[in-house]
Amino acid sequence: MALTVDLETGRTAFADSVRGFLAAVDGFDEWGLLDASRCHGWTRLDVVVHVIAGWQEMLGGMVSPVADEPTVDAASYWPTFDETEAGEPVDTLMAQRRRTAAFARPSSACTELRYVAEAVLRGAAALAEGHYLWQHQVFTAGDYLTIWAVEDVIHQVDLISDHPVPATALDLARATVAELGGASLAGRLPEGG
Repeated sequence: MALTVDLETGRTAFADSVRGFLAAVDGFDEWGLLDASRCHGWTRLDVVVHVIAGWQEMLGGMVSPVADEPTVDAASYWPTFDETEAGEPVDTLMAQRRRTAAFARPSSACTELRYVAEAVLRGAAALAEGHYLWQHQVFTAGDYLTIWAVEDVIHQVDLISDHPVPATALDLARATVAELGGASLAGRLPEGG
């Protein structure tokens, strides 16, 4: 299994995925953000706060260039994550609830989301070719941005939003799934789902 994505393709897809996620979130009022998401046990707001934390972590990888060779690519990262980072589902769910509860109301989480989005978009625009360390793995710059574009697409779908998922990021998500599944996926998912 191997999927290597060049920097400009990853950069474009990632930027599109951030903007798509923001637009989807902007489509909900505070009550709407408190409705259920596609993630079992999470509200839409839980998804938003999860993405905030993810983008904050992402910034750490952006400032961690290394000389080491890549240990994972845009597809092989996911099974590695599953083996090393995934926790017990109920513990993960409850930990997310506690993070979400730190915000006074949904609008304050959305303000933080926009602030962090601006930072990761600036970071992605400035990211140079090279190898980057994150979660004890080494990525090429393009593959690092790709895993985050895929993460954003998944979480935009989790929001159950009518806003279309960006095609650039959706294409990389499909390529990732196809690589992990060992087969190409015919056709293309309709935008927005």
